[in-house]
Amino acid sequence: MLSTLARPLFARIGAPRAFSSTAVAQLLKSHSGAKKRFRLTGGGAYKRGQAGKQHLNTGFSGVRIGRLGKTAYTTPSQTKTIRRLLAGRK
Repeated sequence: MLSTLARPLFARIGAPRAFSSTAVAQLLKSHSGAKKRFRLTGGGAYKRGQAGKQHLNTGFSGVRIGRLGKTAYTTPSQTKTIRRLLAGRK
């Protein structure tokens, strides 16, 4: 009973890391899915392929299928998000 009451008290104190005298720098990792889907252009935007062309498109017109095959570019708000996802890339 006493241990359950004291647990929140000791949880706030925190345990020091063993065998360490310096702070650890955070490693920025890129989002693996974003790495495979987006490429940076020279102007700072990202280009991507469009979804919806692979399957279940038998009812689409040929014009629509052709349009889905073309490259699409990200909007400024999407670019901001993708830049954060790919922060670890040089």
